[in-house]
Amino acid sequence: MTPYLRPLGAEEQNRLLSALNSEGDKIMLRLLLETGRSLEDLRGAKSCDLDRDRGVLRLRGEYEEAEDGSSGVEEIPLSPELLRAVVGYIDANPGKTHIFEGRCGKPVGPKWARCVLVPAAAKIGVEDPRAGAGRG
Repeated sequence: MTPYLRPLGAEEQNRLLSALNSEGDKIMLRLLLETGRSLEDLRGAKSCDLDRDRGVLRLRGEYEEAEDGSSGVEEIPLSPELLRAVVGYIDANPGKTHIFEGRCGKPVGPKWARCVLVPAAAKIGVEDPRAGAGRG
């Protein structure tokens, strides 16, 4: 199961963002925080899925056409600040198909939260940011 983030206060968000090393990781976290979407929803987003003029990120379902006959594409509005950050990141990394690529040009995998986000949180003393993880 791909995680959603638990609610994080502004201080936790800022500390966690500052603990991440790469700009791509910071933008991924900002997208997770701002949109409330899961990593699974965002990880396959392609550069061409960003509508710069309208300020939306198109997220495609697993299938091109949904069962109800709709396109299976959902448009997620981005704040102007986050839109600028995503555009800047895409422009600084030309040639990538996916906004967030791992090895061999494939989208980052579901391990991103476990291998990047959780260690960054532990480093700064923030509880595991994944919803339902590490508590109890």
